[in-house]
Amino acid sequence: MPVLAKNAAVMPRKLFWRYKYNSQSAMRDGDLKFLRMGKNAFLFNVAEDPLERVNLKDRQPEVYKRLVAEWDAWNKSMLNDPKAGSVGFTSGQLADHFISER
Repeated sequence: MPVLAKNAAVMPRKLFWRYKYNSQSAMRDGDLKFLRMGKNAFLFNVAEDPLERVNLKDRQPEVYKRLVAEWDAWNKSMLNDPKAGSVGFTSGQLADHFISER
């Protein structure tokens, strides 16, 4: 709450996620984002490149390796459920799941 109410310093945090559609793995650490989709891997600076067009993986290999290692460690600590995750529904299909009938 202090961050929202009093202009306190931003607390650094890392975000990790998996998304079954396209076999996506991703991690965000500050301005950096690691993304793996199938056999393709990327490193982006989302503050400087919000459209994620410049892959920095080969330009910053040590940063890339660190983020991959951190994601792999996080992933090993998570439950492995091959049925879990998203399957690529369209927004029209998802809307039917969230509208409650009265």
